[in-house]
Parts: sequence; C-alpha cells; structure tokens
Amino acid sequence: MTITPTWDLFIIVFFGLVITYSFIIGKHEAVKIIISTYIAILAVEGMGNIIARMSGDSTPILNVMGLSVDTDILTAVKLVLFIALIIFIAVRGGMEIDYHKDPGGMVNVILTAVFGFATAGLLLITLFIFVADVPLLDPNIEKIKTIAPLLKNSRLMQVMILNQDLWFSLPALLLISVGFLSNESPEE
Repeated sequence: MTITPTWDLFIIVFFGLVITYSFIIGKHEAVKIIISTYIAILAVEGMGNIIARMSGDSTPILNVMGLSVDTDILTAVKLVLFIALIIFIAVRGGMEIDYHKDPGGMVNVILTAVFGFATAGLLLITLFIFVADVPLLDPNIEKIKTIAPLLKNSRLMQVMILNQDLWFSLPALLLISVGFLSNESPEE
C-alpha cells in the first residue's frame, strides 16, 4: 500500500494530532491554547502589518543598505512568531482556566475532543491564511490565485478555506457555550 501525501492527508493527520494533544493536556489546557491562539493571531497580524508598512515606506532606503523585506521572509517570520507566541502565552501568559461546575466523566471527554477539533481548525486555517498571505476572513479567498489551485485538488481544503469564518468563530462560540454551562452559580 502506497500513501501519497496530499492536502487531505495532511489535514486529517493535523486534526488527529491536535485532538490527541488535547487529550494529553486536558480540557482546561486546551482552552488556554484556544485563547492563546486568538491572541497570537491578532498580535502576528498586527506586527506583520507594521513591518509591511514600515518596509513599504522605506524600501529605497533598505535597498541602499542592502536589506529587503521579501514576502517569503515575512511569511516565515509570521509563522515562527505565531507558534512562539502561542507557546509563550499558554505557558507564561498567567491564564488559569477553572470551570466551577465541571461535569466530569464522559462529558469531559467529549468536551476535550470538541475543543481539540476546534483548536485544530483554528490553527490550520490560520496557518493557511499566513502562508497564502491573504487577509483574515477575506470573503473572496477562493478567487485568490494562490488558493484556487488548492481548492481544485482537495475536498477537505475546500471545507477548510470556504468555511474560514466558521473555523475562526467555532472555538469562541464553544468557549462561550461551555462557560455559560460550566460557570453557573452554585446552589446554596
């Protein structure tokens, strides 16, 4: 049996790894990863825009000094910064997740899997957005020349990219829902 690397295989393996990792770290830590990812997305996009703006205005000056800001370099920097920020914020961000009414048992297992699934979707769509160098939540993303070929070759890639708004909002909606259900005031 020969396995040919495809985008579908990559997406399936990525989701499997992130969901498995969510079970390893537990529900509360998985929530920290989701929150850290949202913060990292905004920070990296903001820093990327600042660098692009600064280098765009000073391109002639940078060229004279022998420096240039290539889009590939900027993309690589954004990816490395994104991963580093997620790790730093999750480990050293000072967040502590505690649900007052923790259901335990099978509900916790299901919530951990759902949080892992939502985290995988959020991370993967963010990585695609950064690598393709397109704006977040671009409604015309399928028409961009770097994205269009990917959509033709992979059904799962279509699901990821054409539903980017779902992947960006699903983790937040889950956090809100679970927060309301798990933090009801205890009966006295």
